[in-house]
Amino acid sequence: MPPHLSHLLQPLDVGCFAPLKKAFSRRVQDLAHKRVFYINKEGFLPTFKAVFFNIFTAENCYKAFKAVGLVPLKAQVVLDYLK
Repeated sequence: MPPHLSHLLQPLDVGCFAPLKKAFSRRVQDLAHKRVFYINKEGFLPTFKAVFFNIFTAENCYKAFKAVGLVPLKAQVVLDYLK
């Protein structure tokens, strides 16, 4: 694989993990507005779990793979990114 192109074949990075990061940041900001400035270990997991399951749906994962041409396999989609 040519250098600097691995992101094209890592659809979860763009399609799920980036939105997860944004959604979790928004949730933490919402908590800060409610004057919750510290999340302990027990509080982190329920907060993260709620955000995670909203983002990591089967539909979102499928769309992420489809967007980069891996499901169904469409080589032209990947090749178009290279232009």
